[in-house]
Amino acid sequence: MSAPYSDEGTDDASSQYTSRPSRWPALAMAASWITGILWIVVYYVDPTLPVIGDLGNWNLLVGFALLVLGVVFALILAVTAVVSARRRP
Repeated sequence: MSAPYSDEGTDDASSQYTSRPSRWPALAMAASWITGILWIVVYYVDPTLPVIGDLGNWNLLVGFALLVLGVVFALILAVTAVVSARRRP
């Protein structure tokens, strides 16, 4: 009787799962947070800009939506890091 999680019969194809997690969630998270903060700051500094002036106070919703999107990317990054850590031998 063999152990349920033994290394018998493993090949190099399973080693693809032991790599580090992808970096795209971290880059998307940082870009989303920076864009959201800059959107809100630009709205407060000069609310008469062409696109920003047309949206009015909806600019706050756009800025905070970008910040929340950054949090979603942070959660994706955390989940992929945990899953990747559990797959390592």
